[in-house]
Amino acid sequence: MDKVAILGLGLMGGALGLALKARGGVTVAGYARREATRADAVRLQAVDAVFADPAEAVRGADLVVLCVPVFSMQALAAACRAGLQPGCLVTDVGSTKALLTEQIRLSLHGSGAVFVGSHPIAGSEQQGLEAARGDLYADAVTIVTRDGSEPPAAVDKLCAFWRGVGAVVRVMTPADHDRIMARTSHLPHVAAALVAATVGRANGTENLGLFCGSGFRDVTRVAEGSPDVWLDILQSNRPAVAEEVKALQVRLDAVLAALEGNDAAALRRFLEESRSARRALRDKNNVRGEE
Repeated sequence: MDKVAILGLGLMGGALGLALKARGGVTVAGYARREATRADAVRLQAVDAVFADPAEAVRGADLVVLCVPVFSMQALAAACRAGLQPGCLVTDVGSTKALLTEQIRLSLHGSGAVFVGSHPIAGSEQQGLEAARGDLYADAVTIVTRDGSEPPAAVDKLCAFWRGVGAVVRVMTPADHDRIMARTSHLPHVAAALVAATVGRANGTENLGLFCGSGFRDVTRVAEGSPDVWLDILQSNRPAVAEEVKALQVRLDAVLAALEGNDAAALRRFLEESRSARRALRDKNNVRGEE
């Protein structure tokens, strides 16, 4: 792979550029709408060259990575189409896959380019190129999606690319990806936002921020994520997220009933089961497993 084009130079795109530049052996081209972002990308050495036109950025690229919000990707794929060479591999870093895969393939139809989806489970509540760091993808689980219509060689090439920047790769269908991420990522974001909004609701004059300790910060950290990015995620994965919110609501109703009924045994059982569930999910063997 001689040239990689990164379209969108925020946190994810910037971090990918930094990782590729640190590894060496590949030319990195970038695209960003804002002139200031393009200048910063050069200053931070996240790219070798940067362009205001996505079609120019992808010209001659072996791999194109779309690093913009989910509902912006279809238009961006269409905008770069004129510069894509036949056989070019196109991927993304979006947090939903089924709808996105359909949209991007529609934009690229007839171009000779091949789309295979990616989702690095990495990132931060921080936003923008200045927050990017070159080790963002190191040891991060990255999902590569396939539905059987992609050339196997393209899937293998993309898996090797992500491993090259330190990621731990898993392969699954777009539908399985969306179902799993609704449970492990999208629901936690909704829950964090609900806690932040509920604690911060307007009633009384107390300066509640003085009394918000590490527990509040830990639970609500991700609620500081970009509303634009997360609106796209929730809308593009609505059915799966709705199912997970319903599951959360069942447990909330059970906790409420235990509190109102002063059912100490039910509350203890809830707390013990929750602690056990978290410990199991955080087991590193469950997270990494075998590639």
